[in-house]
Amino acid sequence: MNYRHIEVFFAVMTCGTVTEAARQLGVSQPSVTTTLQQAEARLGLTLFQRESGRLIPTAEAKTLYEEASRAHEALASFKTLAKRLQLGHGGHVRVASIPSISMELLPDAIGLFHQKHPGFNFSVSTLNTEDILAQLNTGGGAFDLGFTFGNLDGEYVASQRLGETELLAVFPAGWDIPAGKEIDLADLKEMAHVAGFAGTALTKACQTLFLEAGFEPQIAARIHTHHLAGRLVQRRLGYTILDSVTVRALLHERLGNMLVIRRIKGNPSLPVISIFSSHKGLSNAARLFTECFCEAYRKIDESVEKWLP
Repeated sequence: MNYRHIEVFFAVMTCGTVTEAARQLGVSQPSVTTTLQQAEARLGLTLFQRESGRLIPTAEAKTLYEEASRAHEALASFKTLAKRLQLGHGGHVRVASIPSISMELLPDAIGLFHQKHPGFNFSVSTLNTEDILAQLNTGGGAFDLGFTFGNLDGEYVASQRLGETELLAVFPAGWDIPAGKEIDLADLKEMAHVAGFAGTALTKACQTLFLEAGFEPQIAARIHTHHLAGRLVQRRLGYTILDSVTVRALLHERLGNMLVIRRIKGNPSLPVISIFSSHKGLSNAARLFTECFCEAYRKIDESVEKWLP
């Protein structure tokens, strides 16, 4: 039996007559009768005895009715959930992001999503870009949508550009740095620098900036996370170059009086992207979440702007 057979069988059992079942289902009486006959043929069972124009359920029909009731309830729940998902009112969102985005931007996006689309729950993972890609490539990841920096595409991974995060120079408060609204990196070649490990989008972008400036920075420390770089600047190990997402997280921690933020000449930036399985695509919940992520991201520039000269 397919679901249509179960649906008609359930309606006849519940309504008691073909006429009422046809009215409830919005179909003709002959259609109901034909579907019942098909169900009986497939099962090899007689479901109803026909007496004086009435259908009398057999013992087998009464037994099957219990299972049909459960199937009907399951489908009703399925349709209700599908409708809620369509309207953005329920379901599960599985997200992964790099640490920089997990600090402030991702919580902002989740909070905004919760306000706009109540009824969802979340699974959130903090991973580096390589691990996010690896899980998406194998198809066995515990998430549907990832957020990172850079330009990424692959055989199994698709990306969507959501914006640009400006790269900013971050100095310890009280350092003697060149005056002005913008910093020329060439003026910093004698200063200690807190750098990232090779391979990340930010480190690659910084390497390009220093190459263009014509010098290699004096490395005081190499770190894995952008947030740690900011903490080391706070402790006066050197200056660093960070994305505006991380800068906003540092400023939000009341470190504004310990750090000096300057724009870099040429206004370098990194793409902010979402990545997902190219085979699976995006669910409706993932699309709704991406919209909230973009809205939360737009507010970052507003909050960082006031710390710039």
